[in-house]
Amino acid sequence: MISKEIKQTILLAWPLFLGLFMIMVGNGLQGTLLALRAELENFPIFATGIIMSLYYFGFLLGCLFVPHMISKVGHIRVFAGLASVASSTILIHGLYPDPWIWALVRVFSGISFAGLFIVAESWLNSIATNKLRGQIFGFYLLTIHSGTFFGQIMINIGSLENMGLFVLISVLVSLSLLPLTLADKPAPGYQEPDKLPLHKLIKSSPLSMATVFTAGICGGTFISIGAVYTTMQGFSVASTSYLLASYVLGSATIPLFVGWLSDRMDRRKLIIFLALFCSFCTAAMNIELLIYVFAFFFGGMVTSLYSIGLAYMNDNIKPEQSVSASTSLILLNSCGACIGPLLIGGVMDIFGTGAFFYSFSISAFALSLFGIYRAKVGKKIIVEEQGDFIPVSRVAGPEFTQIAQDD
Repeated sequence: MISKEIKQTILLAWPLFLGLFMIMVGNGLQGTLLALRAELENFPIFATGIIMSLYYFGFLLGCLFVPHMISKVGHIRVFAGLASVASSTILIHGLYPDPWIWALVRVFSGISFAGLFIVAESWLNSIATNKLRGQIFGFYLLTIHSGTFFGQIMINIGSLENMGLFVLISVLVSLSLLPLTLADKPAPGYQEPDKLPLHKLIKSSPLSMATVFTAGICGGTFISIGAVYTTMQGFSVASTSYLLASYVLGSATIPLFVGWLSDRMDRRKLIIFLALFCSFCTAAMNIELLIYVFAFFFGGMVTSLYSIGLAYMNDNIKPEQSVSASTSLILLNSCGACIGPLLIGGVMDIFGTGAFFYSFSISAFALSLFGIYRAKVGKKIIVEEQGDFIPVSRVAGPEFTQIAQDD
């Protein structure tokens, strides 16, 4: 029997979940579409890497500036304005397939989507009571992952050469406005989350920072220019979408099992193991027959490392600093996602497409070595004193941490 409180919360939250789902379908479809269209237009790999990384640069800017906008004009106005910008940017991509135009527009796209996440997450956080926070958190993760998954699959319903898919994304983002703006629900107040300074994070846990940053490089690059790699290797559009969908599926499921381990062992040792397994998986992805299987595990390892990095940082700080530290680490992850496509795109230009997966393998292996070093010089870990593991989506905004961690 569903309690009255749960029913009331669902009635309050359904516009947010519906709007978020449409945003995630559009966002997931957009990244794959742009990478494939860039290859179709014969953009250099390095140029495509720059274009795709600028989304994360815009995302960073959005995380820094959108909270000020919300505090001044409110959730609904900011959401409506940013949804309009996001809807317009994708149409500009389709109308003007030029690297310079795409580079500029990607920044505004990143700002817009960051803002949409922040608005939805902060609103959701305000209506999630402590008693129901776990259920709201679970629905949120389900919405994000299912939307991203369907976005990858929907690349198959249209042609890359015309405006159809671009218009579809624009329509999805525009329609996400309706549930929020027409819902008969009051908009909440807003309080910006604090962010811990970089030097305090480094002092608290350098391994957490390295883990989150590496996860950003691997995850951001694979989602951004993975479709470029597959196209150059002769994959069909359908095969590319299934590969990226496998990655998303692994991101959604494997962290749930890793979380059980994370609460029962030294998280430094788990980071080392996951990094080594991630290095193996990405090297093995060069075997075409196994690429979908290892893409599934790769997605799981990247998201698990990201979540464990956040959890391990929380083990090393005061409880009242948890939300602000997690917010700062999410921004650091975005920095990695911004640098990754640019760096690995340049490596592919120099050494060829075969360097794509090996770049991930080297990055993950370097993280494992750093983890071994920190395990030797760091303080002893008491497993029973570790905090609870919380699976965190890499595509979520910084307000996500408040939904997950507020008591």
